[in-house]
Amino acid sequence: MKWYSKIAVLLVVAACVGAWLWHDTRVELSEEKMQLVDSVINGAIERGDFPGAVLCVVKRADDVESMGKVLYEKAYGNRQIASGRDSAGRLIADTLPMTTDAVFDLASVSKCVGTTLSFMRLVEDGKVRLDDPVSRYIDGFAAWESTPEKKGEPIERKDITVRHLLNHTSGLAAGIYVPSFVKRYEKWGDMAKMNLRDSLITYLATDAPRNTRPGEVMRYSCLNFITLQAIIERISGERLDHFAKRNIFSPLGLHDTWYNPIDEAQKPYKADAVIVPTSIEGGRLLVGEVHDPTARVVNRGVSGNAGLFSSAKDLAVVASMLMNGGEVRLPREGLLGKLGFTSKVKLYSQQAVDTFFALTEECREHGRTLGWDTGSFGDLEEHQRVINHTGYTGTSIQMNLDEGVAIILLTNRVHPNDGGAVGRTRATVANIISSAIN
Repeated sequence: MKWYSKIAVLLVVAACVGAWLWHDTRVELSEEKMQLVDSVINGAIERGDFPGAVLCVVKRADDVESMGKVLYEKAYGNRQIASGRDSAGRLIADTLPMTTDAVFDLASVSKCVGTTLSFMRLVEDGKVRLDDPVSRYIDGFAAWESTPEKKGEPIERKDITVRHLLNHTSGLAAGIYVPSFVKRYEKWGDMAKMNLRDSLITYLATDAPRNTRPGEVMRYSCLNFITLQAIIERISGERLDHFAKRNIFSPLGLHDTWYNPIDEAQKPYKADAVIVPTSIEGGRLLVGEVHDPTARVVNRGVSGNAGLFSSAKDLAVVASMLMNGGEVRLPREGLLGKLGFTSKVKLYSQQAVDTFFALTEECREHGRTLGWDTGSFGDLEEHQRVINHTGYTGTSIQMNLDEGVAIILLTNRVHPNDGGAVGRTRATVANIISSAIN
């Protein structure tokens, strides 16, 4: 046998071994149960809860290192049903089918996949501590102060820390009313040319009310994560989208995960990208432009609270990495990858993942960890460690850390009228999948 024939045989053997290692056939989903899932999602589409969806179920690899096995991946319904409105205000019908490679506006899932994962990097690199006061990074960031009941009583002060921002116990309001905020500045010129984000950070530092003592009350707040964005950018010297791409998305090989700075001519996606539109705003369909008004109008597409776009395939990689404790083995580029060769990407330590997923005494009552919510969307995993997050546009990711199963359900419930509902469907799907795992 000639030398090149021997090499060919070795490559084939390596490919077969790699494929065997990559594919865990012992874990399956009941076909009968998954037909029920299909029925639930299709029923929600028929009711008008959302036009379409993509479901992806991922099982953690047995070696707690490899990419998880995709147990189920399916597209439902349509990614688009209207392209705008006519002169009479009627919807212009324009239907495009949903596909599994569709890219969704993640809305608040951006908080965990973009901002929180970026913050984990800073903590591991020793550039920030969780219990540092925010004022260490943002000059003049005011502490909470008590309101004395009687004249002459001392005023109590308590700093807002990074931890308070991550678990939503800072006392900051849920958000801002964008039209009122913009009205304060529009007299000075074109909004697109003004740095409204810096104005927002100044407002949060000095003027925004501190409604409750830090650490005591959980109030879910976009302003917390916009403040975290400012800290990331001041420490790293990079805009959030650049930092996240360099430290998270590129190392993980995420090609469909990006922020879109709307004032920049160069788009982060290809012209033929399959992007799911959200709502029609001012007669214009938002496609690839973030739906959240604070992220779009004030932060111009790159924001700590929203603005990230991604696909189910990319989120499956993120879920595998986190369920593995911060690392994942991915196919090599080019021919080697096609032959089954892989390389390990280690983004975080197990300690970092455990810390951000842990329920501390401070937040056990309200269930928030650092950057994530806790508990299953359904009813059958009450006593297990389950981490999740949802997005306003209809997106969600849930990871059962005990069972090693992630459920990624992405819908376009805000298309085209910013209506629809996905909560009950999300819970029902989680229940069926929990019972479908063999």
